[in-house]
This record gives sequence, structure tokens and C-alpha cells, in this order.
Amino acid sequence: MESIESAMDSLQQQRESSVGLGREIVLAIAACTLWPILDERSRGTDSERARALIFMPIVGLLLGVVLALADYTFAPMLAAGVRSLVVLLLGAALSLGLAERGGADLFESLRHRGRLASTGLARLGPLAILVALVAFAIKIWCLARIDAQSSRATAIVLAMMLSRWTIVPVAYGLKPLEQWGLGIPFAGGLTFREFSVSSAVALGLALGLYRNVGLVVIIGVALVILALRLILSRGLGGVAGFSLAGGCALVEIAAFAIVAALGA
Repeated sequence: MESIESAMDSLQQQRESSVGLGREIVLAIAACTLWPILDERSRGTDSERARALIFMPIVGLLLGVVLALADYTFAPMLAAGVRSLVVLLLGAALSLGLAERGGADLFESLRHRGRLASTGLARLGPLAILVALVAFAIKIWCLARIDAQSSRATAIVLAMMLSRWTIVPVAYGLKPLEQWGLGIPFAGGLTFREFSVSSAVALGLALGLYRNVGLVVIIGVALVILALRLILSRGLGGVAGFSLAGGCALVEIAAFAIVAALGA
């Protein structure tokens, strides 16, 4: 009887573990888009949302693969510049402009040395919107400068994967400020476990898939992360959800620019 009860308990624990893992993966997907795919009651606890960030590199990788396949599909029909615009617009549509809006919010908050009282798109000034549009145009220009289809796929996948992973190292150890800006509320609470596991996955995938190009992009992204952490800690005294979304936009620019410069 004891062995049967022990086996039943083990099965129950495995079932609960599988359910918890699936829940965290869904939370990670929800964090990467402003589309309301989860209601208020399904957004989990602070600790669940923090653990879900482990899967950010995987979500970014999947997004990159989808966009790279779209780029390949449009290759016979569209020139490189138009194709770059279409693919990046598709990426923005899938996330409902998460990175672009985050970049505008980050600029506005740094310009005013902190968060403004109002929230939402109405509080963004014309200068912040212009900065977001310029940043988006730079991404299009950098991707359009890459002609080889394999190199375009490399740039797209690395940009999407590393930009989503960037959320973890930027947030780790900084004081959490406002929760909004990602697809789910951000309340901090990241431990070394989330940081180390997500970093091992992201860097391992980048190096394993793209070797030397991946290494150079990782170095560039690391410099962006260090600079952003310094700016956030000194300029805002911590990190908000919209700061992390803005960091995604900066890393996307860096990844596209580096691959374009390498002519990989």
C-alpha cells in the first residue's frame, strides 16, 4: 500500500510540475506581446511571472524563426528594402508594438527624469514618438543592407532571440518600478536561477547556431545591456516594465547593425 501511495504521490507531483511548466511558458509568450491573450486572473503571481522569464530566449527564437520564414517566403516577390519593412511590421504587429512603444516610453521617462503622472499613448510627446519611428526606420535600413538570405535569417533570429532575453539581465538586481510595459505585469523578483538559466540558453543557442557571428553579436548586445543598466540605475533609480520593452528595441537595432556591418 505504501508503495502504491508513493507512486500516486509521484505521479501527482509530475502532473503538477508539467502544468506549472506549461503555465510559465504561456506567461513568457504573453510577456512578449501587448495583445491581451491572458485575462487578469490568468497572469499568475509575481514569482510565477519571474520564473516565466527563463523562457524568454525560446519565445524570441520562435518569433525570429517565424519572421525569417516570412522573409524567405517574400524573397521572390519583394526587394530587400520592401521585404525588410514588411517583416519588421509583421513582428511589430505580433507584439502590438511592444518594443516600439517601450522605446518611446523609455525616452520620455529619461527625458523627464522619471515616470510622468499620466499613462498610455496619450502621455507620449511628439518627440518620443519621433524617436520610436526613427529607431524603427534604422532597423529597416540595417536589415535592408543585408542581401544574402542566410545572413538575413541570421540577423532576424539573433535580433528577436537576444532582444527578448535582454529583459532578464537588464532587470536582474535592479529595483522594480512600474509594472506595466510588458504583456504581463513586471514586479521584479528575478533570482540568479532565472538569470543563469536564461543566459545559458540564449548564449548557447546564439553560439551553437551562428558561431562567430553569434559571438560578435553577443559582445555587442552585452555592451548595450551594461550601458542600459547604468542609465536606468542612475537615471530612474530602477527598472520598469516599459524600460525592459525599450531595451528590446535597442538590442534589435544593435543586432541588425552588427550583422549588416559584418556582411555575414
